[in-house]
Amino acid sequence: MGFKIHNNQHFRYLVKSCLIIGVFILLMDLFSLIYYSNEANWLNALKTIPIDFGVAAIWVLLGSPIFLLVSLISSNSARVFIVFFGLVLILMDIILNRYFSVSKVQLGSDLFGYSIDEIQMIVQNSTDIDWYSFLPPFFAIFAYIFSFFIINIKSKQAPGLGLFFLFSILFLILNALFSKPTHTNLTYFLKDSYGYFLSGKKAESKKWESPNPYPLIRTNPNIEDVLGKNMNLGSEKPYIVLILVEGLGRDFSGIDAEYPGFTPFLDSLSNNSLTWTNFMSNAGRSFGALPSILGSLPFGKKGFLELEKLPDHISLISELKKAGYQTSYFEGGNADFDRKLKYLNHEGMEKIIDENSFGSGYKKVAAQNGFSWGYPDSEIFRKTLTELKPAPKPRFDMILTISNHEPFIFDRKEHYLKMANEILSKGKFEEKKLEEINKNKEVFAALLYTDDCIRNFINQYKSSPNFANTIFLITGDHRLIPVNQKNEICRFHVPLIVYSPMISRPQVFKGISSHFDIMPSILALISNKYGFKMPEKVHWLGTGLSSASTFHNDKDIPFTRYKGTIKDYITGDYFISDNVVFKLGDNLTTEETARTKETRMAISKFEYFQQVNSYVTQNNKIIPPEMVQNKPKERNLTKAEIDVVNKYIGKNIDTDRFIIARDLAFKKNYKEALIVCDYIITDSPNNFDCRTLKGRIMAWMGDYEKAEVELKAIIERSPTYSDAYSALMDIYWWSNRPDKARSLMIKAKNNNAGKTEFLNDLKIAMNRFNN
Repeated sequence: MGFKIHNNQHFRYLVKSCLIIGVFILLMDLFSLIYYSNEANWLNALKTIPIDFGVAAIWVLLGSPIFLLVSLISSNSARVFIVFFGLVLILMDIILNRYFSVSKVQLGSDLFGYSIDEIQMIVQNSTDIDWYSFLPPFFAIFAYIFSFFIINIKSKQAPGLGLFFLFSILFLILNALFSKPTHTNLTYFLKDSYGYFLSGKKAESKKWESPNPYPLIRTNPNIEDVLGKNMNLGSEKPYIVLILVEGLGRDFSGIDAEYPGFTPFLDSLSNNSLTWTNFMSNAGRSFGALPSILGSLPFGKKGFLELEKLPDHISLISELKKAGYQTSYFEGGNADFDRKLKYLNHEGMEKIIDENSFGSGYKKVAAQNGFSWGYPDSEIFRKTLTELKPAPKPRFDMILTISNHEPFIFDRKEHYLKMANEILSKGKFEEKKLEEINKNKEVFAALLYTDDCIRNFINQYKSSPNFANTIFLITGDHRLIPVNQKNEICRFHVPLIVYSPMISRPQVFKGISSHFDIMPSILALISNKYGFKMPEKVHWLGTGLSSASTFHNDKDIPFTRYKGTIKDYITGDYFISDNVVFKLGDNLTTEETARTKETRMAISKFEYFQQVNSYVTQNNKIIPPEMVQNKPKERNLTKAEIDVVNKYIGKNIDTDRFIIARDLAFKKNYKEALIVCDYIITDSPNNFDCRTLKGRIMAWMGDYEKAEVELKAIIERSPTYSDAYSALMDIYWWSNRPDKARSLMIKAKNNNAGKTEFLNDLKIAMNRFNN
């Protein structure tokens, strides 16, 4: 009898837990749905009720075995466990709803594509954090815990509630089977995360059965030279400037834009350019732009740049260098973010300018929560102009802007907000769009600002003797995320504007193309006009820019929304998104279509690509060894050195890797410290603390020449990084080279204006020579 009573009490407590957890996540989700969702309606609100109680019931079921085991020892301890087990789910829901309120997109498996440091940086720059922002979650948590003391479930109520929770679980399962299921932010995250890990296991379990071990390799087709055919090219190879604009979606720029008027310069420029109105980015976030544009590459599991060892491939950088081009890259942020720098170094980009290279005289974006994205677009273009000097050989210059990004901080913000208001007052926007613009006024002001920066850059570039022989390519890395998206393909729809004084006749192309097609078309131009020998075989996913003047598609184009997911694909007139098939129309309109023989074939093509993508990136099977032309400069660790890395870093995953290397050096374990440094630098080339430590270790070992080269390279990349100057000054003291020390002092003064304390320390170090 006592056993039955005890079991009845446990059952009632578990039912009570389901009820309390379900009520709290329901209240939070309804609040998020009503205030932040663009698709809030009564039907979705009603569906949310069984969905949230179903999630709560499954969560409690997962924790119930531990609850019952602990209850054998102590009933109170078991109850405390289930309360805090439920609190984990509630905290997840709070965080996911908060993320959605800021970004307007649901967080899914992209979480697993970023490191803890990167997530912290994104969060710091996406929202204001102040003490009162923690009050609502604090009160919610307090109320949740307090609820367990005041709510009691009677024996007669428990079976009825149990049946309701069982119904909720069944509804949750059935909802997941629909082609377009209703998702809360919590259920989306849980389902997407499950799919991410499941797809990874599936990919690892599959073996490639094709007789061709390099499935992407094909004979290089005769790519139509769309660019060259529409230009009056000169005898000298053209200069190429590629401007990649953060967040520039087609919704905001060009013919038939959803929100016209906010890129007036680019709109006017397109009237004198070659423009592609149905152009696509291949990724929904910035991480995928470089490998798509510069390599026409597959994505890997978390994005190509996240692969620990980059597979061999042919890139635009290496091919243009073969054609005699000088290559440079410019951005205002840290090129280490998203591992862009690692990729650029791997491909041999000759000059890389990022936030570390600006020097004095440039003003960074104001810090938010102690962090800044870097230099705003006006400063990026100003810095670029100082570097674009006439050269004896043609140039390829790539510029990445950053200002169209949360938290939307840029120069003269009030001026551009006023411009946005003027456009609103003069424009004829539908009520819904007007409301969306007013909700995101900073976004549209940022578009106007960046548009103005591009205008100033091109107008100033016109005074260059190279202007008459320059081709500008302007595109977006993806569409701005915070503004409501009209359909599933919208986040990938970006403009492509090709502007040049050499254009013979402005044209509009409506055939679908993507970032994958930029590299083949640039190389086709160089090959067709200037005799550059194209590779005989290629792996490119692109086939060149479309020349169709009417809506048309003959390409197969995969997309990755964010790190860790490949759910979208175009083939012919069909677009697949989350296993739903849509028919495409001009300006990339979508209409859901029934399953047919053709749509099943489209899905089959998509599944084939997913298999190929996994195989070639995990096994270095993009190109065979005999096709490798670009030998990366990065240091490859031997097996014995990898064992050293695993020995120290493998056991200290929560410790700063630099601290591990530094401690080894302080213990005079120099060889192993250098191995750990090389490992860190290969993964993060802008880790100047580690690179300076490496220079110091070389000096401590007596190799002053190598130490000097390493430290000078740091100063070249980051002219204001003071520790490298201090370390180099020590080396000159130890090796008795006062003349070099004096030259270094002059350089430090020029590059570190305003850093009085550091310069005083360096002056004291210099006085050692005088004494």
